[in-house]
Formats: sequence, structure tokens, C-alpha cells
Amino acid sequence: MPIDPRANAPERIAAPAPLPHVSRRALKRVKNPLAVPTSCRYCAGSVELVSNSEIYNGRAYGDWPYAYLCTDCKAYVGLHPDTDIPLGTLANEQLRKDRNASKAIFHRLKEARGLSRTLAYQWLAGKMGVSVDECHFGWFDHERCAQASRVCLDDMSASGTMTASFSKARG
Repeated sequence: MPIDPRANAPERIAAPAPLPHVSRRALKRVKNPLAVPTSCRYCAGSVELVSNSEIYNGRAYGDWPYAYLCTDCKAYVGLHPDTDIPLGTLANEQLRKDRNASKAIFHRLKEARGLSRTLAYQWLAGKMGVSVDECHFGWFDHERCAQASRVCLDDMSASGTMTASFSKARG
């Protein structure tokens, strides 16, 4: 999907409540925006744009504390800063745990290899057989999270074995 057309539209952008604004510059930064969710993928319930304080028991978190929230099952997704564009797909508690766990493993590998963010995502996309445009943890389902974890752990394991072999050979 191309950049949000509102980024270049001449008319003023009306920010949906409760957002204070939507930034053209921020819209341009999101290269592959997902559609705003209107119904929940889990329960078909209604989805609303809310302050994330509704999710976190009255306390707002982050510099852009907004999210799309299912009014029935409470699945949610955050927003790209200064936009109304979702960061990914709605996620229930288990999918959020899976995404966080697989992303943590990915970041360990990225740091261990000294890769830039761009190179790390290009590597992961290639290993997973998906396009770089679709390689976002916020877009992953349970199976993709498991695949990303497996790919990263296999690579770290193979690298560890190789390092041990080199050390042993050096004596």
C-alpha cells in the first residue's frame, strides 16, 4: 500500500477524536500503512480509537498514547506516532506475548551480529520467505512469531557452534 494520500492532500487533516492532531510529515514516514480496524478479528466486536489509559487502568503510556481497542474482547493495537495509522493488527493477550518474545529474540540476534535495523529486517525477511514490506512483528500472527523465533534461534545456535569450533581449532 502506498503512502497515505492525506499526506499530500491540500485540505486540512481532521484528526479523529481523541487524537490532538495527525501530522502530514508522520503520515509520509509510514511507507506501508495498514487500514484502520473497524471490527475485531477475534470476536467481530466494534473497534474504537481510544487513549491507551483505557487499556492500562487509567494511566497513559508513551509519547503518543493512543490505540485501537475492541470494545468486547479488549484486543488492541497502538498507533504510529502523530498518526491514526495502526502499528500492526489487533492482538489479544497471547499474540502480544508471542510478538514480544519473538521480537526480543530477534533483537538479541541483531545486537550479537552488529546489524543495523534495516539489514536485520532484510535478513529476517529473506530467511522467512516474506517481503521486507511484510516483515513487521506487529503484523505477525502466532505462526509467523514462532517462525521468526525459530529462524533467529537456529542462527544463534549455528553461530555458537561455529564459534566454539573456531575456538577449539585455535587451541
